[in-house]
Order: sequence, then C-alpha cells, then structure tokens
Amino acid sequence: MDRRELLKMVALATGSVVIGGEFFLAGCKPKDAELAGTTFSENDIAFLDEVAETIIPKTTTAGAKEAEVGKFMTVMVNDCYEVADQKIFHEGMKKLDQTCNKMHGHSFMKAEPAHRKELLTSLDKGAKEYMKNKKKVDPNHYFL
Repeated sequence: MDRRELLKMVALATGSVVIGGEFFLAGCKPKDAELAGTTFSENDIAFLDEVAETIIPKTTTAGAKEAEVGKFMTVMVNDCYEVADQKIFHEGMKKLDQTCNKMHGHSFMKAEPAHRKELLTSLDKGAKEYMKNKKKVDPNHYFL
C-alpha cells in the first residue's frame, strides 16, 4: 500500500484536504478552538495516532504514533482550518469509527491491525472511485 496515497485517503475519510506547503506559509492562523467547538480530547489524539500508525507503522524507523502525528493533526486542524472545516474533520473521525463498527462490529480503537488496514483500504478504494467518477462528470473541476 502506498503511504502517500493512504495519507490522502485519511484526509478524505475525515472530511479534510491535504494541505500543501504554500498554504502552510500563507494561510495558517491561530484560532480559539474552544470557541469553535472543535477541541480534541486525549482520546481523539489517540484515535488519530492509531489511524496514522495504520498507514505509517513502526519499522526500523519510528512510526506515526512515535512521531506524534495525532498531535500534529490537531494543531493543523485548529490552526489552519476554517471553523466549518474543523467541524467536518471531527464529523469525519466519527464516521470513520462508525464505519469500522459496521464492517467489523467494534470501534476502530478495538480493531485488530488487519481490520484497521482493511477499513482504510476500503475507504481508499471508495475515494479513488469517487474522484474517478467526479472527473468524468466534470472535466473542468480543477478550474472551479
């Protein structure tokens, strides 16, 4: 499985977008996440760490969990996303967990690594199919 593709898939699954370096330099601004109603709990951070670890597991180098990707994601969402997009991200986290429950009968956090990978792979295939069909419907979507 291509890690770069999976990272994009997680972004799609959680309702977010992959942010480019140019956006980092020009668009990030601190926001009061509490006022926006989009704070992350320790459980949310642990959830994001586990999703990321499924995509970038520990090998001879540190995995996503050791790199604290969950904390990084919360900073990016709180500092760089508009309030509406923050809410979409949080809703996407819930939907990811609900989908795992539907597929495997338990939450993502209780899932075996194989179930986690199966879920994310399934979502990746769905996202690719969606993008493929979207391009067929609207060939100028890049210019909208």
